[in-house]
Amino acid sequence: MSTRIIERPAELPKPTVRKAPKLLPARFTAALVASDILLFIAASTLGALLGFHRWNSPRIVGHLLIAEIVFVGLWLLVFDRLGLYRRTFALSMKDELYYTVAALILGIVPQLLLFTAYPEISTSRVALLYALGFSIVLVGSSRAVMHRIREMQWLGSRRKIAIVGTGDRIGKVVERLELTDPSETLLIEIDDMAETIGEIDLSRDADLDRIEWFRHARAWGCDALILTEMLPELALSHILEAAVRKNIRLSFAADLTRYAFDLSLQTDGRQVLIVPARLRACSPRAQLLKRIMDTTFACVAIALFSPVMLAAALAVYLDSGRPILYRQERVGLRGKPFRILKFRSMRQNAEDESGARWASAGDDRTTRIGAILRRFSIDELPQFFNVLRGDMSLVGPRPERPIFVDLFRGTLGRYDERHLVRPGITGWAQLHMKRTLETSAIGEKLEYDLQYIEHWSPFMDVAVLFQTLCEFLFHRAS
Repeated sequence: MSTRIIERPAELPKPTVRKAPKLLPARFTAALVASDILLFIAASTLGALLGFHRWNSPRIVGHLLIAEIVFVGLWLLVFDRLGLYRRTFALSMKDELYYTVAALILGIVPQLLLFTAYPEISTSRVALLYALGFSIVLVGSSRAVMHRIREMQWLGSRRKIAIVGTGDRIGKVVERLELTDPSETLLIEIDDMAETIGEIDLSRDADLDRIEWFRHARAWGCDALILTEMLPELALSHILEAAVRKNIRLSFAADLTRYAFDLSLQTDGRQVLIVPARLRACSPRAQLLKRIMDTTFACVAIALFSPVMLAAALAVYLDSGRPILYRQERVGLRGKPFRILKFRSMRQNAEDESGARWASAGDDRTTRIGAILRRFSIDELPQFFNVLRGDMSLVGPRPERPIFVDLFRGTLGRYDERHLVRPGITGWAQLHMKRTLETSAIGEKLEYDLQYIEHWSPFMDVAVLFQTLCEFLFHRAS
């Protein structure tokens, strides 16, 4: 029997991409709620001072107090329903600001409806709009700062984690946990879990201390004990009780790669089953909601951008003639091909000699007008018609050409999971990576696409659309 203690690893593996959305620590959530309450009160008060004009009413104090309570309560309810107190999708301070503003804009709609239907609980709709403006500045800024504080772990809970298992499995668990502080991690390498238990009488606490890895982990002061191997059935209850008495959370790291499904444990008779839950994005209810959003926003976008599209079509025609639109085969939902629409940005017959080529920065096939269209993403606007036809969604993984799909699925094991949802005009990867990528970056792009699939929600779609619109208007996208 061999047990090797690695007190403090010099360096922990770094994740291959930026951090995925994570649950917020309880203490940080409490601080976030308190900050939001104070700033919503301040925003509501400032909004009333600027937008309310009936100060001569004898019941003004009570009226303003009711309006303040309703305003703050509704905002907290909206934020909670959107999940802003459970997890964060923001990967930077800028992201946090974008998503907070998107939530505030979404939340103002039910408030305007409520205050219109019941004017006796409102100061005025003008005051509410002023309060929205102040909330964007105050709450948006504070949440961006709080995001930075959370990243620096000023308020985050510092965990002392002990990981016990075989050498090859320990390395995988450390990498998947995305740990950041080597000094708070104890690695204990063993050869065989059952052998470390042996013939010990587990009903006696004194004998539990003879389990070398358990004694080291407890003496080190860990608050989380992760085992890469299952304990013998008769040993589990005793070791669990001993861990709970020392306030240590015991858990097992299953030998599973990352899945796009939530997994739960169920028992059927005496058999333990790992049950995957269907992706929310694939449920009929989610598909209906997403389709309604796609159709509504696509119609509005076509109406808003029709002058831009007419000007782009004319510019393409005058610069290089017909065809104005470029139709290219891409792979869509469930791997079915479709024809994507774009304003032609390359010279005619650009691939006759070279065949299919991966687009790159400074591509010599791009026309003068095409370079401008691509720089401002105007060439993508005809894809709103793909959305109306049902080929695409507004938000989702960007569709690739069949020749590249065949190439990537041969080297990236989870590549076909991108096709569980409709491809999008914009997406999670597009917000955090450059538009023109080298093929070596496809693995990282896939990670972002899988993050979107795994954490999808209606609010995530709205937030991505809002950030994309801001990037388009102010041209900060690469």
